[in-house]
Amino acid sequence: MHCLYTLENCQRNFLRKFQLNQIRQKVLTLNIFDSASMKIDIIRLERFATRLYFILFFCTLSIQILYIVISKDIVSVSESMPSQARYEELQILHANTLQCTCTHVAIPYKKFITIDANFHQVCSSDFVQDVWLDFLFGIGFWAYQITSDIRGRGSAYFQLLSELCILSQITFNNAVDQFLEKSYVSAQVKSQSQFLSQMDIILEQFKITTPYRFSRALQLVRDITNGNSFISAYVLNWNWWVTDNSSNATVPMRAVSPNKFCSCGKRSDCINSGGIYRVFTDQQIFDMPGFHVGCSAIETLFRSTFECLYNQTCIDMLQKFGVENVVYFNASRYIIAMNPRLPSRFLSTTTILTIVKALFIEQWKINVSYSIFYEQCAPAYCAYIFEKRHDFIFIFTKLLGTYGGLTVALRFISPYMIYIVLKIKEHY
Repeated sequence: MHCLYTLENCQRNFLRKFQLNQIRQKVLTLNIFDSASMKIDIIRLERFATRLYFILFFCTLSIQILYIVISKDIVSVSESMPSQARYEELQILHANTLQCTCTHVAIPYKKFITIDANFHQVCSSDFVQDVWLDFLFGIGFWAYQITSDIRGRGSAYFQLLSELCILSQITFNNAVDQFLEKSYVSAQVKSQSQFLSQMDIILEQFKITTPYRFSRALQLVRDITNGNSFISAYVLNWNWWVTDNSSNATVPMRAVSPNKFCSCGKRSDCINSGGIYRVFTDQQIFDMPGFHVGCSAIETLFRSTFECLYNQTCIDMLQKFGVENVVYFNASRYIIAMNPRLPSRFLSTTTILTIVKALFIEQWKINVSYSIFYEQCAPAYCAYIFEKRHDFIFIFTKLLGTYGGLTVALRFISPYMIYIVLKIKEHY
C-alpha cells in the first residue's frame, strides 16, 4: 500500500512540474508580434517585445486603476431658497465651500437687534426727587452757612445729579436709535458663530463709544467752566458782596479756600469734607461720608461718592442734624437710602464722575436674533462643492476606454523600444 501511495504521489508531482514547465515554456515563447518569420533574431526580438508589452501594460494599467480609485470627482450643487435648518445642515457638511447669496444685502440693525440698559439705582431713588431737594433747600437762605455745609447748596448738587440722570438716559436713547438705523451689509449669509462674533465686535465698540462721547462733552463743559473762572452763584469759588446803597461799578471779591492748602482762585480741584456745620462757624457737627465740596456745583458732585446714600443711618442722621440746628429748616421726611444689596458694577466709594462717564449704566441688555437676520437676508440659493469617490461604473468605463488606447500604443511602441535597446547593446 505504501509503495502504491508513493507512486501516485510521484506521478502527481511529475504532472505538476510538467504543467508548470509547459506554462513557463508558453510564457517564454509567447509572441503577440508573430510575423511568421523563421529567423531566430526576429523571433527573439518579437518575444522580447511581447514581454515588454505585457510589463508596460500591467504597470500602466495598475497605475491607472490606482489613480482612478484614489482620485475624487468634484461635484457642484445649488439649492434654491433653503430654510435656516437646511442652511445649518449644509454649514456642517460643507462649511468650507458653502456660499448662500442674500436677497437683501443691507439689513437695518433694528430688524434683529434690541438694546436696553439697567441704570444706576440713584436715578430712580429719593435723592433725585423733589422731596429730597426741598428738604435740602429749606427756605433757600444759606448765606449764614459755610460752603462745606450741605444744607441749601445741597439741593443744587442733587438737582444737577437729577439732570445728569435724565441727560444720560436721553443720550443713551438717542445713541441707540441712531445705531439701530444703521444697516448690516453682507452679500452672503454668515454662519451663526461668525455672525454673532461680528455683532459682538460691533456692539462692544458701540458700548465704548457712546459713554466716551458723552464724557467728552461733559469734560468740555468742565474745561470751559474752570478755564473761564465763572463765578458760582452759591459762593463756592469766590466770595462777593454788594451793599444796597452801593453805587460802585466794581464788585469786591475774595477767593474761597475750602481748606488752608488750596484756593479756588488758583485751582479748580480744591475740596473739603462736607456735612453739617454750626451756623456762622466752621465747626463740623456731622461728617457726611463721601461728600466733598469743591469750587463749583459740578466739581462738588463729581468728586463726591454715594457712600452716605447707601446707608440709612447716615441719611437719618443727616436729616436729624439738619433740622435740629436750624429752626426754619424744612421738617424732615422719611428718605429711603439706596439698597446696597442690589448688584452693581460700581462700588459705594466710586466717584460720581466715574459713574456719570459710564452714563449711569449698570448693565447693557442686548439681544441679537440670528433667526430674524436669516429671515431678513432671505437667501435666494445656496451653492456648494464637494468631492465624491468614483463609482464602479465610472471606473469600469474609464478602464475600458484606457484599455483600447493603451493596447494600440504599446503594440506600436514595444517593438521599437526593444529594437533600440538591442542596437545600443550591440554597439557597446
